[in-house]
Amino acid sequence: MQTEIDRLLESILKTQQTLGEETFPLSPKVLSDFLKNEHAVLEEDFDRDFCTAPMGGATEQIVSVPSSAPSNFPQTALHTSEAQTSSDDFGIPPVVTLPSGTKAEQWAWLKEKVLSCPNCLRHVPEGRKPVFGSGNLDAEIFFCGEAPGAEEEEQGEVFVGRAGQLLTKIIEAMGLRRSDVYIGNIMNWRPETPNRIGNRPPTQEEMRFCLPYLIGQVEIVHPKALVALGLTAVNGLLGYDANRKMRDCRGHWFEFHQIPLLVTYHPSYLLRNATLSAKRMVWEDMLCVMKFLKMPISEKQEGYFL
Repeated sequence: MQTEIDRLLESILKTQQTLGEETFPLSPKVLSDFLKNEHAVLEEDFDRDFCTAPMGGATEQIVSVPSSAPSNFPQTALHTSEAQTSSDDFGIPPVVTLPSGTKAEQWAWLKEKVLSCPNCLRHVPEGRKPVFGSGNLDAEIFFCGEAPGAEEEEQGEVFVGRAGQLLTKIIEAMGLRRSDVYIGNIMNWRPETPNRIGNRPPTQEEMRFCLPYLIGQVEIVHPKALVALGLTAVNGLLGYDANRKMRDCRGHWFEFHQIPLLVTYHPSYLLRNATLSAKRMVWEDMLCVMKFLKMPISEKQEGYFL
């Protein structure tokens, strides 16, 4: 029996053929996960008008995940769920054991491992590059996104597109330089779309494969605070939870590999919703991080976007 996903996939392929475009082997399974993630992203837009929870107490509330945690809130970041597809398309996630040496030596080793990873290279088109994190290896703050976009894939650099430029401005508003922090993504390649048009959120299966590389970077930098950018990144780091909403977790602290993790919106959300209230919500999250790290905060900074 043909499912709705099958019909949608068939329609896409017929349209491509009619237009004389090169078809793209997007399986119904991957398309299904893509649509689920698209729903999560659209929900972030919907949440914009409902995210009015106060920030009070967030700096004191660090939620540790106990060993007896339910399956929808796993202790290990490598947890899978029913929402994830099988690992047949990607294989077993890599085992990352950092070598002895300095942080710079460990980082260089891990970067080379990613750039030469056969699975990563298989998903990167000719002329494009896998994307690895970058920044200060002694940074107190580690910003974590979900996946590179077209500009990142072209340059092989993390967060260099419009969202990356906005993130840089946010960092500078905190009184820091981009070189003071570390920035990475869970994914090392840009998730495929038909004919490489547009971007899509990565599936949990894709993030599960790349996550050990991200964990290796976290272990090297060992920041005092992680900042998860967007709901997809949160689900990639903490494990997929169909009931998790940005309005419930944004501005709150969790824990990832024993490091405090704060959740906020992805900069691309502000590009789509450039309202004063949305900017203030993200800025309150940054103030939360600054207070947690005991960074100096001026009266001017306190009043941004009010």
